[in-house]
Amino acid sequence: MKRILLGVICFLMVFVSGCQNAPVHVIAQTTPSPANSPTPCATPEPTPIKTTTTDPTPTPVPQPTQITLMVAGDLLCLYSQLNAARQDGEYQFDYCFGEVKEIISSADLAIGNLETLVAEGYAYTGRAPTQTITETAEDGTETVTTVSDGNTKINAPESYLGAVIACGFDVLTNANNHIYDHGADGIVKTVSKLDEYNVYHTGAYATEEEKTPLIIDVEGINIAIFAYTTILNNHPGNSSAYMVDRYSEELVSADIAAAKEAGADYIIVCMHWGNEHTHNPTRSQKNMAEYIANAGADIILGSHSHCTQPIETIETERGSVPVIYSLGNFISSMAKTMHNDSVILRLVLEKNYVEETTSLISFTYIPTLCTDTSTGRFVVLPASLESIAGSGMASALENSRERTIDVLGDTVATPE
Repeated sequence: MKRILLGVICFLMVFVSGCQNAPVHVIAQTTPSPANSPTPCATPEPTPIKTTTTDPTPTPVPQPTQITLMVAGDLLCLYSQLNAARQDGEYQFDYCFGEVKEIISSADLAIGNLETLVAEGYAYTGRAPTQTITETAEDGTETVTTVSDGNTKINAPESYLGAVIACGFDVLTNANNHIYDHGADGIVKTVSKLDEYNVYHTGAYATEEEKTPLIIDVEGINIAIFAYTTILNNHPGNSSAYMVDRYSEELVSADIAAAKEAGADYIIVCMHWGNEHTHNPTRSQKNMAEYIANAGADIILGSHSHCTQPIETIETERGSVPVIYSLGNFISSMAKTMHNDSVILRLVLEKNYVEETTSLISFTYIPTLCTDTSTGRFVVLPASLESIAGSGMASALENSRERTIDVLGDTVATPE
Protein backbone atom coordinates (compact mmCIF):
# COMPACT_ATOMS: atom_id res chain seq x y z
CA MET A 1 0.00 0.00 0.00
CA LYS A 2 2.77 2.38 0.95
CA ARG A 3 4.49 1.49 -2.30
CA ILE A 4 1.42 2.28 -4.33
CA LEU A 5 0.91 5.59 -2.57
CA LEU A 6 4.51 6.52 -3.02
CA GLY A 7 4.27 5.76 -6.76
CA VAL A 8 1.23 7.94 -7.17
CA ILE A 9 2.91 10.81 -5.37
CA CYS A 10 5.98 10.57 -7.62
CA PHE A 11 3.84 10.54 -10.72
CA LEU A 12 2.00 13.63 -9.60
CA MET A 13 5.23 15.49 -8.90
CA VAL A 14 6.64 14.70 -12.34
CA PHE A 15 3.38 15.80 -14.00
CA VAL A 16 3.27 19.08 -12.14
CA SER A 17 6.90 19.82 -12.90
CA GLY A 18 6.40 19.20 -16.65
CA CYS A 19 3.46 21.51 -16.74
CA GLN A 20 5.47 24.34 -15.17
CA ASN A 21 8.25 24.08 -17.84
CA ALA A 22 5.95 23.93 -20.91
CA PRO A 23 6.19 26.95 -23.28
CA VAL A 24 3.52 29.68 -23.00
CA HIS A 25 2.31 31.45 -26.18
CA VAL A 26 1.27 35.12 -25.62
CA ILE A 27 -0.34 37.15 -28.46
CA ALA A 28 0.33 40.92 -28.15
CA GLN A 29 -2.08 43.31 -29.87
CA THR A 30 -0.26 46.13 -31.71
CA THR A 31 -1.43 48.80 -34.21
CA PRO A 32 -0.20 47.63 -37.59
CA SER A 33 1.88 50.04 -39.71
CA PRO A 34 0.65 50.68 -43.25
CA ALA A 35 2.31 48.51 -45.78
CA ASN A 36 5.57 50.01 -47.24
CA SER A 37 5.34 53.10 -45.07
CA PRO A 38 8.62 54.99 -45.13
CA THR A 39 10.48 55.57 -42.00
CA PRO A 40 9.93 59.18 -41.04
CA CYS A 41 13.02 61.37 -40.93
CA ALA A 42 13.82 65.02 -40.37
CA THR A 43 13.33 67.36 -43.37
CA PRO A 44 16.71 68.92 -44.22
CA GLU A 45 17.09 72.69 -44.73
CA PRO A 46 17.36 73.59 -48.48
CA THR A 47 20.87 74.36 -49.64
CA PRO A 48 21.03 77.85 -51.21
CA ILE A 49 21.79 77.74 -54.95
CA LYS A 50 24.29 80.25 -56.21
CA THR A 51 22.98 82.13 -59.28
CA THR A 52 25.12 84.25 -61.61
CA THR A 53 23.34 87.02 -63.57
CA THR A 54 24.72 87.30 -67.11
CA ASP A 55 23.80 89.94 -69.69
CA PRO A 56 22.37 88.58 -72.94
CA THR A 57 24.71 88.66 -75.93
CA PRO A 58 24.48 92.22 -77.27
CA THR A 59 23.22 92.67 -80.82
CA PRO A 60 26.10 94.04 -82.89
CA VAL A 61 25.51 97.54 -84.18
CA PRO A 62 25.87 97.54 -87.98
CA GLN A 63 28.72 99.73 -89.07
CA PRO A 64 28.07 102.50 -91.61
CA THR A 65 28.85 101.71 -95.25
CA GLN A 66 30.83 104.15 -97.39
CA ILE A 67 31.10 104.20 -101.18
CA THR A 68 32.77 106.50 -103.70
CA LEU A 69 31.01 107.76 -106.82
CA MET A 70 32.79 109.60 -109.63
CA VAL A 71 31.09 111.67 -112.31
CA ALA A 72 32.53 113.08 -115.54
CA GLY A 73 31.05 115.41 -118.14
CA ASP A 74 30.37 115.07 -121.85
CA LEU A 75 31.89 112.12 -123.68
CA LEU A 76 31.84 113.43 -127.24
CA CYS A 77 33.15 111.79 -130.40
CA LEU A 78 33.62 114.50 -133.03
CA TYR A 79 35.18 114.57 -136.47
CA SER A 80 38.71 115.57 -135.42
CA GLN A 81 38.73 112.95 -132.67
CA LEU A 82 37.89 110.28 -135.23
CA ASN A 83 40.71 111.42 -137.49
CA ALA A 84 43.20 111.41 -134.63
CA ALA A 85 42.16 107.93 -133.50
CA ARG A 86 42.29 106.33 -136.94
CA GLN A 87 45.19 103.90 -137.26
CA ASP A 88 45.59 101.42 -140.10
CA GLY A 89 41.97 101.76 -141.06
CA GLU A 90 40.69 101.23 -137.50
CA TYR A 91 39.78 103.57 -134.66
CA GLN A 92 41.70 103.27 -131.41
CA PHE A 93 40.62 105.49 -128.48
CA ASP A 94 42.15 103.79 -125.46
CA TYR A 95 45.09 106.19 -125.36
CA CYS A 96 42.68 109.11 -124.87
CA PHE A 97 41.79 107.89 -121.37
CA GLY A 98 45.10 106.35 -120.32
CA GLU A 99 45.97 109.13 -117.84
CA VAL A 100 42.61 109.06 -116.03
CA LYS A 101 41.80 105.37 -116.18
CA GLU A 102 43.23 104.62 -112.74
CA ILE A 103 41.18 107.44 -111.19
CA ILE A 104 37.88 106.51 -112.83
CA SER A 105 38.36 102.78 -112.22
CA SER A 106 38.94 103.35 -108.50
CA ALA A 107 35.32 104.44 -108.00
CA ASP A 108 32.66 102.08 -106.72
CA LEU A 109 30.43 103.60 -109.41
CA ALA A 110 31.51 105.93 -112.24
CA ILE A 111 29.03 107.95 -114.31
CA GLY A 112 29.50 109.80 -117.61
CA ASN A 113 27.31 111.56 -120.18
CA LEU A 114 27.61 109.67 -123.49
CA GLU A 115 26.84 112.48 -125.92
CA THR A 116 27.06 110.38 -129.03
CA LEU A 117 25.19 107.57 -130.68
CA VAL A 118 26.88 104.22 -131.23
CA ALA A 119 24.64 103.20 -134.10
CA GLU A 120 26.09 100.73 -136.58
CA GLY A 121 25.21 101.40 -140.20
CA TYR A 122 25.12 105.18 -139.92
CA ALA A 123 27.92 107.56 -140.88
CA TYR A 124 30.33 108.53 -138.16
CA THR A 125 30.41 112.15 -137.05
CA GLY A 126 31.17 114.47 -139.96
CA ARG A 127 32.49 117.98 -140.09
CA ALA A 128 30.41 120.23 -137.93
CA PRO A 129 28.96 123.55 -139.00
CA THR A 130 30.74 126.43 -137.33
CA GLN A 131 29.69 129.60 -135.64
CA THR A 132 31.57 132.71 -134.60
CA ILE A 133 31.70 133.68 -130.93
CA THR A 134 32.71 137.21 -129.93
CA GLU A 135 33.83 137.74 -126.34
CA THR A 136 34.47 141.15 -124.81
CA ALA A 137 36.97 141.46 -121.99
CA GLU A 138 36.66 143.94 -119.11
CA ASP A 139 39.07 146.32 -120.88
CA GLY A 140 36.87 146.29 -123.97
CA THR A 141 39.07 143.98 -126.02
CA GLU A 142 37.08 141.68 -128.30
CA THR A 143 38.10 138.11 -129.09
CA VAL A 144 36.51 136.41 -132.07
CA THR A 145 36.60 132.61 -132.20
CA THR A 146 35.09 130.20 -134.70
CA VAL A 147 33.78 127.04 -133.07
CA SER A 148 31.60 124.10 -133.94
CA ASP A 149 27.97 124.71 -133.18
CA GLY A 150 27.58 121.04 -132.32
CA ASN A 151 24.58 120.50 -134.59
CA THR A 152 26.13 117.85 -136.79
CA LYS A 153 24.88 114.32 -136.32
CA ILE A 154 27.15 112.61 -133.83
CA ASN A 155 27.85 108.89 -134.14
CA ALA A 156 30.84 106.91 -132.85
CA PRO A 157 32.35 103.55 -133.77
CA GLU A 158 31.98 100.69 -131.33
CA SER A 159 35.65 100.99 -130.36
CA TYR A 160 34.91 104.40 -128.81
CA LEU A 161 32.34 102.84 -126.50
CA GLY A 162 34.80 100.07 -125.69
CA ALA A 163 37.45 102.62 -124.66
CA VAL A 164 34.97 104.51 -122.48
CA ILE A 165 33.97 101.35 -120.63
CA ALA A 166 37.59 100.18 -120.35
CA CYS A 167 38.34 103.49 -118.64
CA GLY A 168 36.03 102.42 -115.83
CA PHE A 169 32.64 104.00 -116.54
CA ASP A 170 29.76 101.95 -115.15
CA VAL A 171 26.80 104.19 -116.02
CA LEU A 172 26.26 106.21 -119.20
CA THR A 173 23.43 108.74 -119.45
CA ASN A 174 21.86 109.27 -122.88
CA ALA A 175 19.38 112.13 -122.57
CA ASN A 176 20.96 114.87 -124.69
CA ASN A 177 20.26 116.93 -127.79
CA HIS A 178 22.03 114.44 -130.09
CA ILE A 179 20.29 111.25 -128.96
CA TYR A 180 17.71 111.43 -131.77
CA ASP A 181 20.19 112.40 -134.50
CA HIS A 182 19.44 109.19 -136.40
CA GLY A 183 15.86 108.79 -135.27
CA ALA A 184 14.33 105.89 -133.42
CA ASP A 185 16.58 103.35 -135.13
CA GLY A 186 19.69 105.18 -133.93
CA ILE A 187 18.44 104.95 -130.35
CA VAL A 188 17.55 101.27 -130.67
CA LYS A 189 20.98 100.42 -132.04
CA THR A 190 22.79 102.50 -129.41
CA VAL A 191 20.83 101.04 -126.50
CA SER A 192 21.36 97.53 -127.84
CA LYS A 193 25.09 98.13 -128.01
CA LEU A 194 25.13 99.41 -124.43
CA ASP A 195 23.28 96.29 -123.33
CA GLU A 196 25.77 94.16 -125.22
CA TYR A 197 28.59 95.75 -123.20
CA ASN A 198 26.66 95.28 -119.93
CA VAL A 199 26.83 98.96 -119.01
CA TYR A 200 24.05 100.68 -117.08
CA HIS A 201 22.26 103.42 -118.99
CA THR A 202 19.28 105.74 -118.66
CA GLY A 203 17.60 108.66 -120.44
CA ALA A 204 16.87 106.86 -123.74
CA TYR A 205 14.99 103.62 -124.33
CA ALA A 206 14.46 101.12 -127.13
CA THR A 207 11.05 100.08 -125.78
CA GLU A 208 8.46 101.67 -123.55
CA GLU A 209 8.79 98.78 -121.07
CA GLU A 210 12.40 99.83 -120.38
CA LYS A 211 11.26 103.14 -118.89
CA THR A 212 11.73 102.18 -115.25
CA PRO A 213 13.90 103.87 -112.61
CA LEU A 214 17.55 102.91 -112.81
CA ILE A 215 18.47 101.87 -109.26
CA ILE A 216 21.87 100.29 -108.65
CA ASP A 217 22.84 98.49 -105.46
CA VAL A 218 26.38 99.65 -104.65
CA GLU A 219 27.71 97.86 -101.56
CA GLY A 220 24.23 97.94 -100.01
CA ILE A 221 23.47 101.56 -100.95
CA ASN A 222 20.75 101.93 -103.57
CA ILE A 223 21.65 104.67 -106.04
CA ALA A 224 18.90 105.97 -108.34
CA ILE A 225 20.00 107.82 -111.50
CA PHE A 226 17.75 109.81 -113.84
CA ALA A 227 18.67 111.78 -116.96
CA TYR A 228 16.56 114.41 -118.75
CA THR A 229 17.10 116.81 -121.63
CA THR A 230 15.40 120.10 -122.43
CA ILE A 231 16.86 120.17 -125.95
CA LEU A 232 16.64 117.88 -128.99
CA ASN A 233 18.14 118.69 -132.39
CA ASN A 234 15.73 116.27 -134.03
CA HIS A 235 12.34 115.56 -132.56
CA PRO A 236 10.70 112.14 -132.30
CA GLY A 237 7.14 111.70 -133.47
CA ASN A 238 4.30 110.84 -131.13
CA SER A 239 4.83 107.12 -131.62
CA SER A 240 8.40 107.30 -130.35
CA ALA A 241 8.16 110.18 -127.88
CA TYR A 242 8.72 107.71 -125.02
CA MET A 243 12.25 106.98 -126.30
CA VAL A 244 13.83 110.09 -124.73
CA ASP A 245 13.29 111.47 -121.22
CA ARG A 246 12.42 115.10 -121.86
CA TYR A 247 12.27 117.28 -118.78
CA SER A 248 8.93 118.12 -117.20
CA GLU A 249 8.04 118.77 -113.59
CA GLU A 250 5.44 116.01 -113.70
CA LEU A 251 7.92 113.43 -115.00
CA VAL A 252 10.59 114.36 -112.48
CA SER A 253 8.18 114.20 -109.54
CA ALA A 254 6.78 110.86 -110.66
CA ASP A 255 10.22 109.34 -111.25
CA ILE A 256 11.61 110.46 -107.89
CA ALA A 257 8.52 109.20 -106.06
CA ALA A 258 8.84 105.84 -107.82
CA ALA A 259 12.52 105.61 -106.90
CA LYS A 260 11.81 106.31 -103.24
CA GLU A 261 9.02 103.74 -103.25
CA ALA A 262 11.47 101.21 -104.72
CA GLY A 263 13.94 101.82 -101.87
CA ALA A 264 16.42 104.32 -103.33
CA ASP A 265 18.84 105.68 -100.73
CA TYR A 266 20.36 108.44 -102.87
CA ILE A 267 18.88 110.09 -105.98
CA ILE A 268 20.99 111.65 -108.74
CA VAL A 269 19.34 113.77 -111.44
CA CYS A 270 21.35 114.55 -114.58
CA MET A 271 20.18 117.52 -116.65
CA HIS A 272 21.05 118.48 -120.24
CA TRP A 273 20.04 122.14 -120.27
CA GLY A 274 21.01 125.80 -120.67
CA ASN A 275 23.07 127.56 -123.34
CA GLU A 276 26.26 126.42 -125.04
CA HIS A 277 29.67 128.12 -124.75
CA THR A 278 29.01 130.05 -121.54
CA HIS A 279 30.06 129.64 -117.92
CA ASN A 280 26.87 131.30 -116.75
CA PRO A 281 23.75 129.26 -116.00
CA THR A 282 20.44 130.70 -117.13
CA ARG A 283 17.52 131.69 -114.92
CA SER A 284 15.65 128.72 -116.39
CA GLN A 285 18.36 126.33 -115.18
CA LYS A 286 18.18 127.79 -111.70
CA ASN A 287 14.39 127.47 -111.60
CA MET A 288 14.52 123.86 -112.77
CA ALA A 289 17.24 123.04 -110.25
CA GLU A 290 15.13 124.45 -107.42
CA TYR A 291 12.15 122.35 -108.45
CA ILE A 292 14.22 119.16 -108.82
CA ALA A 293 15.85 119.65 -105.42
CA ASN A 294 12.52 120.18 -103.68
CA ALA A 295 11.06 117.17 -105.50
CA GLY A 296 13.55 114.94 -103.68
CA ALA A 297 16.82 114.81 -105.64
CA ASP A 298 19.98 114.55 -103.54
CA ILE A 299 22.32 116.04 -106.17
CA ILE A 300 21.86 117.61 -109.62
CA LEU A 301 24.48 117.23 -112.36
CA GLY A 302 24.32 119.43 -115.46
CA SER A 303 25.69 119.30 -119.00
CA HIS A 304 25.28 120.80 -122.51
CA SER A 305 27.22 124.07 -122.25
CA HIS A 306 30.48 122.28 -123.28
CA CYS A 307 32.26 124.20 -120.54
CA THR A 308 32.15 124.22 -116.76
CA GLN A 309 29.54 126.15 -114.80
CA PRO A 310 29.36 126.90 -111.05
CA ILE A 311 28.54 124.59 -108.15
CA GLU A 312 25.90 125.92 -105.76
CA THR A 313 23.56 124.56 -103.10
CA ILE A 314 19.79 124.76 -102.91
CA GLU A 315 18.19 124.81 -99.47
CA THR A 316 15.24 122.45 -99.01
CA GLU A 317 13.28 121.05 -96.07
CA ARG A 318 15.61 118.02 -96.23
CA GLY A 319 18.76 120.15 -96.17
CA SER A 320 21.21 121.43 -98.77
CA VAL A 321 21.16 119.92 -102.26
CA PRO A 322 24.29 120.52 -104.40
CA VAL A 323 23.90 121.42 -108.07
CA ILE A 324 26.69 121.71 -110.63
CA TYR A 325 25.19 123.46 -113.62
CA SER A 326 27.68 121.92 -116.04
CA LEU A 327 30.66 119.58 -115.78
CA GLY A 328 31.90 120.63 -119.23
CA ASN A 329 33.44 118.44 -121.93
CA PHE A 330 35.33 115.51 -120.49
CA ILE A 331 36.64 114.73 -123.97
CA SER A 332 36.05 116.53 -127.26
CA SER A 333 37.91 118.17 -130.14
CA MET A 334 36.32 121.58 -129.67
CA ALA A 335 39.07 124.14 -130.10
CA LYS A 336 38.26 126.90 -127.64
CA THR A 337 40.05 126.90 -124.27
CA MET A 338 36.81 126.84 -122.27
CA HIS A 339 35.87 123.58 -124.02
CA ASN A 340 38.98 121.76 -122.83
CA ASP A 341 38.62 122.30 -119.06
CA SER A 342 36.48 119.86 -117.10
CA VAL A 343 36.27 117.93 -113.84
CA ILE A 344 35.85 114.53 -112.27
CA LEU A 345 33.52 114.82 -109.28
CA ARG A 346 34.29 112.58 -106.31
CA LEU A 347 31.32 111.91 -104.01
CA VAL A 348 31.70 109.85 -100.84
CA LEU A 349 28.38 108.58 -99.50
CA GLU A 350 27.77 107.01 -96.12
CA LYS A 351 24.77 104.90 -95.14
CA ASN A 352 23.95 104.86 -91.42
CA TYR A 353 21.92 101.72 -90.71
CA VAL A 354 20.90 102.83 -87.22
CA GLU A 355 19.50 106.19 -88.30
CA GLU A 356 18.49 104.82 -91.73
CA THR A 357 20.05 107.76 -93.56
CA THR A 358 22.44 108.12 -96.48
CA SER A 359 24.54 111.27 -96.59
CA LEU A 360 27.14 112.98 -98.75
CA ILE A 361 30.08 113.13 -96.35
CA SER A 362 32.78 114.29 -98.79
CA PHE A 363 32.48 116.29 -102.03
CA THR A 364 35.63 117.07 -104.02
CA TYR A 365 36.63 117.43 -107.64
CA ILE A 366 39.66 116.80 -109.80
CA PRO A 367 40.14 119.40 -112.54
CA THR A 368 40.97 117.89 -115.95
CA LEU A 369 42.32 119.11 -119.26
CA CYS A 370 41.73 117.60 -122.69
CA THR A 371 44.80 118.39 -124.78
CA ASP A 372 47.44 117.06 -127.15
CA THR A 373 50.31 115.05 -125.69
CA SER A 374 53.18 112.95 -126.94
CA THR A 375 50.78 110.00 -126.76
CA GLY A 376 48.39 111.58 -129.24
CA ARG A 377 45.71 114.20 -129.66
CA PHE A 378 42.71 114.81 -127.39
CA VAL A 379 44.04 113.09 -124.31
CA VAL A 380 42.36 113.68 -120.93
CA LEU A 381 44.83 114.67 -118.20
CA PRO A 382 44.13 115.12 -114.48
CA ALA A 383 45.01 118.54 -113.08
CA SER A 384 45.07 117.70 -109.39
CA LEU A 385 47.94 119.06 -107.30
CA GLU A 386 49.48 115.60 -107.15
CA SER A 387 49.34 115.01 -110.90
CA ILE A 388 50.69 118.48 -111.73
CA ALA A 389 53.73 117.91 -109.53
CA GLY A 390 54.88 114.94 -111.60
CA SER A 391 53.86 116.17 -115.05
CA GLY A 392 55.94 117.51 -117.87
CA MET A 393 52.96 119.73 -118.75
CA ALA A 394 52.79 121.43 -115.36
CA SER A 395 52.24 124.92 -116.72
CA ALA A 396 49.28 123.98 -118.93
CA LEU A 397 47.73 121.93 -116.14
CA GLU A 398 48.17 124.70 -113.57
CA ASN A 399 46.48 127.21 -115.85
CA SER A 400 43.61 124.84 -116.55
CA ARG A 401 43.21 124.12 -112.84
CA GLU A 402 43.04 127.83 -112.01
CA ARG A 403 40.42 128.43 -114.68
CA THR A 404 38.28 125.56 -113.42
CA ILE A 405 38.46 126.57 -109.76
CA ASP A 406 37.62 130.14 -110.75
CA VAL A 407 34.34 128.89 -112.28
CA LEU A 408 33.36 126.11 -109.86
CA GLY A 409 34.62 127.68 -106.66
CA ASP A 410 35.91 125.85 -103.60
CA THR A 411 33.19 126.33 -100.99
CA VAL A 412 30.64 123.64 -101.90
CA ALA A 413 33.16 121.15 -103.31
CA THR A 414 36.90 121.16 -102.64
CA PRO A 415 39.42 120.90 -105.51
CA GLU A 416 41.92 118.07 -105.06
